[in-house]
Amino acid sequence: MRLVLLFFLSAVLCSAGSAQTREEVLEKFKELNSQAAALEKSILSPDKKDLETAAREAVGVFRILPREVYDKGLFNVRGGGAYYSFTKQSHSYDDIPQISLEQNYLKVGFYGASYGFLTDLGEIGLAAINEDNKAVDFLKNYRPPLEEPKARIEQTKARDFEAENIGYKNRLNAIVGHTYLVRAVSYDEADVLVALKIYRQDTDGSLIIFWKLLENFEKPKLLRERQSAVVVDNVDK
Repeated sequence: MRLVLLFFLSAVLCSAGSAQTREEVLEKFKELNSQAAALEKSILSPDKKDLETAAREAVGVFRILPREVYDKGLFNVRGGGAYYSFTKQSHSYDDIPQISLEQNYLKVGFYGASYGFLTDLGEIGLAAINEDNKAVDFLKNYRPPLEEPKARIEQTKARDFEAENIGYKNRLNAIVGHTYLVRAVSYDEADVLVALKIYRQDTDGSLIIFWKLLENFEKPKLLRERQSAVVVDNVDK
């Protein structure tokens, strides 16, 4: 945590004065950086009881932090712990972010042509989620377009649409006790279908989320507009 490091380093320098050499101060800085990294990891981790409950239910678990509180340069991890990748099981925005938390909303789809769908299934357990569920069936059989213009259309469509009387959005209210389906399409990186349940909310607004992978699809390779033009030109010839 950069601000914490600066605070402690400043205190070290003030107290030490000219008594410490530059090398000694640098060693102290490394020590404080190591301590901050350990604290950051602890803040991002679920509590022991959450881990035990998830293990009993045979599901994954992670904590996600509210972006408006933590994404202010406090953490070394990019995004301040407000993002999570099911593929990488990482909080870093650099590691294929597939879900985020901001202003008590879950969101999917963050950069480039990538997009995704969310739907709220209400208060049902993760164990009850299977292919008999209409939303699971629809999202499992959905195939993202590979041409960039069509992908951009789907990206816009993902904001709010309906299929078989079930609503899908790229942003939904985060409600404790509710279970959601997430289809996250990250072109050239990953494509997953996940069921997640908001198990509880902590005092700082962070959420403890239980989840299970329903399908790991083949990476969708985006055919960008320039590539599409070349393909069409070759076909015409």
